[in-house]
Amino acid sequence: MPNLNSILPPFETPKDWESVSKLYPIQSDSIWFNFCGISPISTYAKDTMADFFDEYSKFGIFAPRYSEPTIKQAIREYISEILNCSPHNIGLLHNTSEGMNLYSHSIQLPKGKRILIIENEYPSNVYPWEHWQNKGVTITFVSIGETPMDFLQNLKTELEKGDVALLSVSPVHWCTGVVFDMDTIGDLCRQYHVRLVVDGSQSVGHVPSAFKKWDVEFAVFAAWKWLLGPLGMGVAYLSDTVPKDFNLIFKGAGSVKNDSNYLPYRDERKPPADQFEHSTANFNDWVYFLASLHMLSGIGFDRTRQRIYEISDLLSNSMTNLGFKLENAKFPEVKSGIIAVAGWNEKKAFSPEELQIFLKTKKIFTVVRLGRLRIAPHIPVTEKHVRILEDSLKEFLAK
Repeated sequence: MPNLNSILPPFETPKDWESVSKLYPIQSDSIWFNFCGISPISTYAKDTMADFFDEYSKFGIFAPRYSEPTIKQAIREYISEILNCSPHNIGLLHNTSEGMNLYSHSIQLPKGKRILIIENEYPSNVYPWEHWQNKGVTITFVSIGETPMDFLQNLKTELEKGDVALLSVSPVHWCTGVVFDMDTIGDLCRQYHVRLVVDGSQSVGHVPSAFKKWDVEFAVFAAWKWLLGPLGMGVAYLSDTVPKDFNLIFKGAGSVKNDSNYLPYRDERKPPADQFEHSTANFNDWVYFLASLHMLSGIGFDRTRQRIYEISDLLSNSMTNLGFKLENAKFPEVKSGIIAVAGWNEKKAFSPEELQIFLKTKKIFTVVRLGRLRIAPHIPVTEKHVRILEDSLKEFLAK
């Protein structure tokens, strides 16, 4: 890892969670509960960007502290620490759809086989696979069921049919917050010789992500959710089991070795993960992302996850005591930072849209997904914010 203390502005680890919250000015006048959607920027990332722009204005691309190889290597090393893999397994791109499309169009699947995807999956893990339907491959959606065990049984039923070539799965469902048993899913894929692909946007930084242990062949995820990075940046993971002669279907100026030497044209490709950076990247996003990763590392990646669970438990307990029905009550043994409000215990109609609109008048920002009010806190959310939400919900229920 490069010595980031000589590159980035200093980051002093906050003394408590209130101090962490103050790194996010949005939390002082409102409450952001949509961190699994789009995370706001921290003052540390903002100050780092200002520092970078100041240096860039003086030196241009020769900015001494913000060289492209240094920033890229630091990002890859932080991500490899989170994923327990090697930096060479990591590629940088723009979003999940881009990565999933590039990979889906670059592999071979036999005719007559099937691709499995979980039901009500996010579109970025559905649309990139649809082209296979014109090539003799079928897409099947696997029912989630009511609990993680239900899903495992439904998945096993499909795998036992013997015609599944690939499973593309999100370890955490983006609407309900259910966390799937990836250890068992990995075992099932090995047992039935099924290629495993992961959309990690709702899991990386949120739940442990052991891609090597699960035998994940390829994964891709957004930077702007649980990793608190910039909107419009993503990360790809390629297993060492991917052949070294793997070539993405898309070839750009940055796809080949020694790409800074433009002529003569060359065919020799970069290593697989590097090919996802097929041309000039948005370097501003790299700096922003590195600042966020450096901040999270200073706080502690594991400590961050535990805090997400801690504040989510407080929210869940508070809302349950107020009479709300939560999806996570169906899987209490599983830790998740996504709280999906499905209704209330009283036998009357529940309108998540009405509740969302009311909370917005209180400057409390949530979203509605799949008929549920979704709440997703992160480390800028404190016990004070939980109390404010509880008081607002009491006011709503008293209407």
